[in-house]
Amino acid sequence: MSSLFAFAASFARVPARLLVLLMALALSASGCSSSGSTPASGVAATDASAAAGAGSAMVSVRLTQAGDQVALSNPERGFYRWSWSDLPQLQQMDAANAYANGYRMLYTPVRLDAWRDTALPESLLTQLDQAFAIARANGIKVIPRFVYNYPAGETDYHQAQDAPLERVLAHIAQLKPVLRRNADVIALLQAGFIGAWGEWHTSAYQLTEVGPRTQIRDALLDALPADHFIAFRYTGHLMDWYPGTPTEAIAFNGSANARSAFHNDCFLASDTDVGTYSEDPATAQREREAMAARARITPFGGETCNPADDPQAHPRTRCEDVLGEGARYALSYLNDEYYRALFHDAWIEGGCYEQVQRQMGYRLTLTAASHSAELARGGELRLDFTVRNSGWSRPFGKRGVRVLLRHRGSGQVLALEASAVDPRRWTAGGSFSHELRLPVPSQAGIGAYDLYLALPDGAASLAQDPRYAIQFANADDASAGQEWDEGLGAFKLGSTVTLR
Repeated sequence: MSSLFAFAASFARVPARLLVLLMALALSASGCSSSGSTPASGVAATDASAAAGAGSAMVSVRLTQAGDQVALSNPERGFYRWSWSDLPQLQQMDAANAYANGYRMLYTPVRLDAWRDTALPESLLTQLDQAFAIARANGIKVIPRFVYNYPAGETDYHQAQDAPLERVLAHIAQLKPVLRRNADVIALLQAGFIGAWGEWHTSAYQLTEVGPRTQIRDALLDALPADHFIAFRYTGHLMDWYPGTPTEAIAFNGSANARSAFHNDCFLASDTDVGTYSEDPATAQREREAMAARARITPFGGETCNPADDPQAHPRTRCEDVLGEGARYALSYLNDEYYRALFHDAWIEGGCYEQVQRQMGYRLTLTAASHSAELARGGELRLDFTVRNSGWSRPFGKRGVRVLLRHRGSGQVLALEASAVDPRRWTAGGSFSHELRLPVPSQAGIGAYDLYLALPDGAASLAQDPRYAIQFANADDASAGQEWDEGLGAFKLGSTVTLR
């Protein structure tokens, strides 16, 4: 190497930038390398002295997008279906079938008809624990709704019975411990309890009045952790509780406003969505604007319906309707089974069903990544990355960002947590860049490691389960060594870092 420095000294008057280039050429000619390894296919080494100020090389990763035609089955988004039974009777076969067919959520009603006048039995609470365990064992989450009735048709609900306020509050208090210890597999809770189908209308006990409904809202919010949402059926209730337009400033702050979502169970079904919105055009416009704003910070979804109860219905069944309103209301989830004859079949015929399937919720693509080429054990790994969200909505469940290093020889996996990054902040239509500095354990083995990026579930009980990790919309590319690793629940970047 002394000849190299003599070579450099002879160019003392050469500009520094050119001198660095000449030294690099000399290193190349002499067969020397600062890292002792050659960048893998799909990556390029860059000088970090300008980019990182650290004087060590960075690896720039070339990434391939999967394309807009690829459907991804990701947690807490997309089409859902009904469970084959009520939640207390949920079966292993049902949950396994849902997961195998790409559903990551099941709508699971809980009938409380038999206990309108009495406390819930311990046997029911035990059944609920067992049902949540079945969901957890099969990689799905559930959308429960507790109801005191479930009318068979769209026109015979007027005499449906719910329960007195004191009984409802007592039932919620009994359910609270069950809901809290199983919150990891509850995607969100639909408010339920009040009126026909638990949809907060036609209550036999006037529970839709301001006082009772507010007490029930507060009890439901208290029954789940502060990072979980309760979805309510009617715009008027939400606007009475929370005047003004909800904004990003309150997103995920744990307040009642930030946790109160909207579900529309007659999405697109008529001019008013069968009573969801006011018949007065000006009022309906204000309601729609308020719900569109709320859907930016809370999960919006529901189902279409048969508008049989609305003789003047004008259902919006065209592709341009669902694509336009799906984007406007940041649609995160939708029933895949109802009302297919009027809506889903029309989307299939119009050629947009699969686009709806792809764009519901979030769709995250890694568009850029670079990282340290090598570092000493006990040092900090630098990883810079950019992600684009091309979905209609954002991730709503609490979630981590994890960098995995897998030793190419031993297979040992190091997990580095990036706790400062919150994927829930990756809003629809945006690109988001992060610069990570992650300490590497000093006892890690020396050698080359493959890099992976993962977005695991935020619940400790699910954080190591790859089925609950978000899959990036990046294509597997064998030539670049890039692929989704189902076993790790992480995307392999196709590049390596060397620990020394």
